[in-house]
Amino acid sequence: MEVLKSGIFQTDSELVIDEYNNNLNYTIEYNHKVRKEYCILYFSSNNIYYPNNEAEFIKSIIENNKFELYKNRIAKGHKHIFFRDIKKQWYLTGINNDINDPIKLLEFIRNETLGYKNIFVGSSAGGFISVILGQQLNAERIYSFNGQFEIMTLAKKINAPYKNPILSESLTNFKLLPFYDTKNFITNPETIYYFHSSKSSWDIEQYKHISNLKINLISFKTSNHGIPFLKNNLNVIINLTPNKLKNLVGRDFHPLLFSLRVVGLKKTMQALIAVLKVLLRKFKFFSV
Repeated sequence: MEVLKSGIFQTDSELVIDEYNNNLNYTIEYNHKVRKEYCILYFSSNNIYYPNNEAEFIKSIIENNKFELYKNRIAKGHKHIFFRDIKKQWYLTGINNDINDPIKLLEFIRNETLGYKNIFVGSSAGGFISVILGQQLNAERIYSFNGQFEIMTLAKKINAPYKNPILSESLTNFKLLPFYDTKNFITNPETIYYFHSSKSSWDIEQYKHISNLKINLISFKTSNHGIPFLKNNLNVIINLTPNKLKNLVGRDFHPLLFSLRVVGLKKTMQALIAVLKVLLRKFKFFSV
């Protein structure tokens, strides 16, 4: 088993560094059954692998080549691009050794989306970068599932050098400093659909940061960070028509009642069973 000098697996592990240097950490797929009009961009969160250890990294990244949201696609997309930040530092170091900062990531996406209308999708850290990049590229729509709106408070925490070292170290990098705050980039807030956990203290604070902007807020009565409803609701939500999506704005839903409305009883029960299985696995892990 690998021994780390700093103890910060996600930034200092030789496994992570090797994958960062030698893997693209994005994948592109096409659906030739639909018209060449939309490119959909999906950004993984920091939960792309967890816990932060060798075994989980090998399983999720090396063996399974995992990209979050891979099974949830916007149906009208002709081109689908999936991204992940394996260093889990809010994409401040981009995605790989060549596309190694948000500016290069922006230019890469600009080139890949020429001639397309764009829609951005992301959860947590993925939602954070979706807002920043989507606003600069005039995205038609941005879906942010509890994405952060600023990471300066994280970078300034006492434990930041030990938990999020790149966030902490990059505070002196004037090129990266604007990327700590989505407000520096939000010019069309009406294109942002923010799915928000109304009982999560962190997500409440994040929303306060941009509450004066006219983004589309859709709340859920849960403290769960990330996607605030059952996962099998997601594909339905991102494929709603603009009018049906607008009808959700300004409301505060109970996740279970919302699921029953969106996917029905059978699929809601299936999702609950899946959640219970995950919780049992986590319980067994922490009990060892």
